[in-house]
Amino acid sequence: MLRVLDIFTETHPVWAVDDMSAALGYTRSTVYRYVRELAEADLLFQVEAGRYALGARIITWDHQLRVSDPLVRAAHQLEATWPRWSAQQVWLVCRLFKDQVVCVHQSGGLTDTVSYARGTPRPLFMGATSKTILAHLGTRQHSQLFLENPEAVRQSNLGQTWDEFRRSLQGIRRQGYVITAAEVDPGVFGLAAPIFDGENRVVGSISCVRPLTAREPEQDQLQGQQLVALADNLTQLAAALAQQPFQMD
Repeated sequence: MLRVLDIFTETHPVWAVDDMSAALGYTRSTVYRYVRELAEADLLFQVEAGRYALGARIITWDHQLRVSDPLVRAAHQLEATWPRWSAQQVWLVCRLFKDQVVCVHQSGGLTDTVSYARGTPRPLFMGATSKTILAHLGTRQHSQLFLENPEAVRQSNLGQTWDEFRRSLQGIRRQGYVITAAEVDPGVFGLAAPIFDGENRVVGSISCVRPLTAREPEQDQLQGQQLVALADNLTQLAAALAQQPFQMD
């Protein structure tokens, strides 16, 4: 039944029951039953006869995540301390959910909109924001991801063979930060560092996205080290907040 929710996307936000049935391969009666139950739970609502969109509970859950996620709360508390490296820049704090990276907090702005807006899922293999997370996963996860995603690995600029892929990720871990240019959005570059939980497992990343014209390569190392320190601050504060009972402000 939850697969029904997966077909609602930014490009296809409203679905007719017959189209759901065709997309999912379910019988019409099964889809009707699922839709009725999802609508009763406020996960779907009927925008017009036989056509549905995501419901109010999705909105309330998003609000709950915004105010209760320790990483988002830590980002809100610390963002005033983040440096202003250029006139145009966007700060992104992202979380790892299974094999996707999802933006959970965004601040700043660019003339051109970046595709990492809050709630937008991204693959693990493209862009600094994702690659810094990928590099800090375990060897077993690296091996599984390499075997299961040959095309994504081929396009990732991380190497074509297992040894090349493994060495690239080791280099990222040693450096502590990642810089990529125009891998996700044209005309911009990203600088990212990993965020960990209280048990030193990677859970996300912080990144700064700026126009390529604003890049000063001689500043890359210094800014990378500064970003690692910012990521460490987020790691520590998010871990501390996770241990505290949550109270609404």
